Amino acid sequence: MRIVSWRVFPVVLAALLGQIAPAAETLKPGSVRPAFETGKPRDPATIRANKTAMFASSKPNPAVDPNNVAPPTGAILDLSGTPVSHTFQSYSVSFVANLTSTAITFAFREDPAFLSLEQVTVVDQTVPGANLLTNGDFSGGTNGGTPVGWTYANVYGAQAGGVVETSGCGGPQPSGACWYDGAVQAYDAISQNITTVVGHTYKISFYLSDNGPYSTFSNLSTNGDVTGTGGNGVDLLVYAQAGLPAPAGATTPTANAAPALSTGGLFLLGLLLAAAGWVQVRRGLRASS
Repeated sequence: MRIVSWRVFPVVLAALLGQIAPAAETLKPGSVRPAFETGKPRDPATIRANKTAMFASSKPNPAVDPNNVAPPTGAILDLSGTPVSHTFQSYSVSFVANLTSTAITFAFREDPAFLSLEQVTVVDQTVPGANLLTNGDFSGGTNGGTPVGWTYANVYGAQAGGVVETSGCGGPQPSGACWYDGAVQAYDAISQNITTVVGHTYKISFYLSDNGPYSTFSNLSTNGDVTGTGGNGVDLLVYAQAGLPAPAGATTPTANAAPALSTGGLFLLGLLLAAAGWVQVRRGLRASS
């Protein structure tokens, strides 16, 4: 966002408009995310039956709900086409930073069941140090259902979007917490901005497990069901770029959009513009007298 540079109010303007809302808050909100019980059951058939019943009870609207939406482009890791692991498996991918602030984003889809994500780390490989992510183990609490330190986005309004499970996920994470996601026929995402050094290499590592019936990741449903939990779309993608990845079919990354002002910020901006206008009027009256 570009703000006109004035000789009056510059410091005040910057301070008062510190309420600029994150870009993700301007995205279309998803459906209410229910609190799933990951500890029981565990068998794919029961999980699929329960999810199908949950999906039906939420009164899906085929005219509005997403139908087999492709993932955003630009991923540095896409599991589509690789084997699905039904126990926790470690994954990693590296990237060279070309920005001083990089959004690390995970996008999820699991039509009939759920993916569990644990123990996410991002480490500078050029100058080794600690994990650069806040709350990478998802044990640090939530804010409105979103893990502290992260941003949640569900631009397609997919049913069964992700939630934090605080115990019983069953993976390597000592606390037992995980991100549990079953977005249906489209992708939702969690994202976090980290400070990066241009030219440095960073390694993203995480553990992932799936409790569904399929053996191969697929970024689209290919079995003919493109409207519900009967699809076979199962995928996870990782992004490292300037802000959230653009939705499928879009040409401008979300991060390049002007950030939205909060209601209070808009009100204060209006006051400051009015004040600046009044100063100009006063000057004009003095000059004419």
